[in-house]
Amino acid sequence: MSQPLPLFIFLVSLAALVSGCRTAPQPKDISTIEGASHASVHVLFDNTRSLPLSGTFGWGMSMVRVDSGVKDDLSVITERLHRSLLATLSEKGFTYAGTNPDYSIGFAVLVGTSLDEAELNRAYGASLVFPKRVGDSPAVNYSAGVLIVDIVRRSDGHLLWRGAIKADIDLALEEERKQARCDGAVRELLRHYPVAAK
Repeated sequence: MSQPLPLFIFLVSLAALVSGCRTAPQPKDISTIEGASHASVHVLFDNTRSLPLSGTFGWGMSMVRVDSGVKDDLSVITERLHRSLLATLSEKGFTYAGTNPDYSIGFAVLVGTSLDEAELNRAYGASLVFPKRVGDSPAVNYSAGVLIVDIVRRSDGHLLWRGAIKADIDLALEEERKQARCDGAVRELLRHYPVAAK
């Protein structure tokens, strides 16, 4: 009897974030996100591992790539994302820990540029354990206007969950409205992560 190999399952595929994706789009309601339109979500997870529903987290790999025409300070974008992720993950039952967390939260932001899965994984160095694929499951190519969030088990570097949200972004928003857009994007993306039963 053959055992199934680890596989990243396509849980939600709402738009063409994947070139040649063989799964049919599964329409889901996407919350309105200020300053973003035509939003879509794509989630991959390792079906051989249980997704954590609580525990401690810290910050992992971060990558911010913006077109040269974008005037935002990259450190401000990172701070904005940290605030949004901290609030949303806390609502999900996780607790921030500055030292020795159970999980690392990594992210990548792409504005006006693209990134393929292999390059994203290489950004972690040798520490990331990416699950094997079954058959000819396609690699992912993330296009412009994407936020990617990873949940990595810190003890062994195993990537448990990766979510990406793609949207057309209004770059002319005032500064205070950019945080609202970031909050909305993170909330919408992590809405597709399971929550512990109450």
